[in-house]
Amino acid sequence: MFLKLNRCKAMVRLLLVNLILCCSVSAHADANDIVIGQSTALTGILAELGVAHSTGAKAYFDYVNSQGGVNGRKIRLITLDDAYDAKKSLANAKELIEKEKAVALFGMLGTPANTALLPVLEEANILSFAPVTGADVVRKPFNRRIFNIRAGYTTETEKIIDHLNVRGIKKIGVVVQNNAFGKEGLAGIEQAITKHQLKLTATVSINSDSSDLDKAVSAMEAADVQTIILITAGKPSSDFIQAFNKKVKGMQYFALSVLASQAGITALGKDGVGVIISQVLPFPYSATTTLVREYQKVMSKMGVKEYSYLGIEGFLDAKVLVEAIKRAGKDVNSDRIITALEGMGRTDFDGFIVNFSKNNHQGSDYAELTVVSKDGRFLR
Repeated sequence: MFLKLNRCKAMVRLLLVNLILCCSVSAHADANDIVIGQSTALTGILAELGVAHSTGAKAYFDYVNSQGGVNGRKIRLITLDDAYDAKKSLANAKELIEKEKAVALFGMLGTPANTALLPVLEEANILSFAPVTGADVVRKPFNRRIFNIRAGYTTETEKIIDHLNVRGIKKIGVVVQNNAFGKEGLAGIEQAITKHQLKLTATVSINSDSSDLDKAVSAMEAADVQTIILITAGKPSSDFIQAFNKKVKGMQYFALSVLASQAGITALGKDGVGVIISQVLPFPYSATTTLVREYQKVMSKMGVKEYSYLGIEGFLDAKVLVEAIKRAGKDVNSDRIITALEGMGRTDFDGFIVNFSKNNHQGSDYAELTVVSKDGRFLR
């Protein structure tokens, strides 16, 4: 039964990937379209995150187009697969800018990709809207061409450290992925730790392919910590937790929002129960706000029954961008969208507040903690 369920979910993800790719390939219909470009992981270790985000965004753009578009023009989201490879993402971005004439880049996934993208934004004078990363590299120093919706890793890690401080937990271990994402996440942890006048008991690195898993587990076991914070994405997360649980029973794990995918939780199995994960978007599974109700309604119309945090993130990102495009007027370009975003101020998007200005391109600092239940669901 479990295998059949996994096969069904895999088939659904494959269909969604094919739908996104088909739309990207065939979406050259009208020169009057407003082209939005996205490079993300439709395959590879973070495929579920990329597919969910892109599907949520496309659902909203399609909904807007079905209502007549924006100022009489349709929005065309072109999504290219980079398999979470920064070099491929960079090549995709250049294709989207030079060949597809995108007026903005959207939902670019991952710290490595967004770091590599910085010089391109300058050269092409193009907007990067709602990058899917909490890294400071897209937040500091201030960059007029970058607008963030999701809270940064510093905000997420502060939420976790605040929780641990209240509980009186002092012996804290951190597992850091050996890439740009891991380094950025660790910087956030160190900042939050210093705020509470605490010190990390142990910091252990792990490769993205888990090739040094045994070494990482042994080092953390020797540190004798009370809790472990994972600054990891994809395979290393589940690999480490499962391997460490074989050595040490009853460990409490904390993870950032990049672990908030159903595939990640499914991969953990019984080892996922009790893992606490920070979130930067509203709980997408209960229709408690107008935004969540609209998200669920539009996704259901698309035939997507599995709601997700990355799905509602893509949906909200698209919703905010559409509002900026409306305010930009008929002659849409990056500079006009940037000006519209900076003039938006504090705006309520059906229960989710986004606040932009000329000096502030960080739209939200929303963060909360969720826990994985015995039946593999997220609970608030």
